Amino acid sequence: MLHFNTLENTPLPVICTVFNEAFSDYMVPIHLTMPLLEQKLQGENISLAHSLGAFDGASLVGLILHGTDDWRRPQLLYNGGTGVIPSHRGQRLVQQLYGRYIPQFKTQGVAQLLLEVISTNTPAIKAYRHCGFTQSRFFHCYKGQPAPQRVREDLTLRQDLLPDWPLLSSFGSQQPSWANSIASIQRESTDTATWLAYQQDTLVGFISIYRGTKRIRQLGVHPDHRRQGIASALLQHAVKEYHGPFSFVNITDDNKGLQAFLEKNGFTLTVQQYEMKLMC
Repeated sequence: MLHFNTLENTPLPVICTVFNEAFSDYMVPIHLTMPLLEQKLQGENISLAHSLGAFDGASLVGLILHGTDDWRRPQLLYNGGTGVIPSHRGQRLVQQLYGRYIPQFKTQGVAQLLLEVISTNTPAIKAYRHCGFTQSRFFHCYKGQPAPQRVREDLTLRQDLLPDWPLLSSFGSQQPSWANSIASIQRESTDTATWLAYQQDTLVGFISIYRGTKRIRQLGVHPDHRRQGIASALLQHAVKEYHGPFSFVNITDDNKGLQAFLEKNGFTLTVQQYEMKLMC
């Protein structure tokens, strides 16, 4: 018999197994080990008390992992993964989970739900729209191995474990997605390397990379110093340090400059995603 509950009392190995089974035939291959799941929970600030499970008897058959902006009283929940195992699809479990818990989230003070979905995943998009989600942004995701090239040599690059994030946030050309946000980088600071570029004593750019998967989380150049080879120097430094290939996900559709830069440096478009929101 189907019933629904949060995941706070569900063991992580069970969540990991069901997540992998649910994504075993996904259009983009995903397989989590326990360490990778734990990193995901930390980086996306997943709260199992706000994450949802569909159970058939005692067996978990579907789930929605939710990250929070505040563990005590969240106002925003980020969907870090929705999956239903193949044997239980077609039963509108996602709609049932959201239909039951959105009113409860609202009474708890949650004002907004946020998620990302691959643009060609029509069944998922339809399900989310049925729940009340609407499209907010369109993302491009890239992967590539930049070829070595000569770059300007008058820059000094320094790794900084505790950079001035409020200052660096003004260097970006878009608002980062949830998993690339400054808050997420800070949560995963031990696994993320951030390099700063200085021209003499002036901070002019930075790159932040998740070392485990070689995912570029942010790349930014001060607006007064763009188109001067600084981003290229930072990218080439990443190639030297971490070799690659690298990925760079969730670049907004209107961020044409960054898209052109990546394509010029050997990156190719892999998938596109919609960011969708629901206001409670």
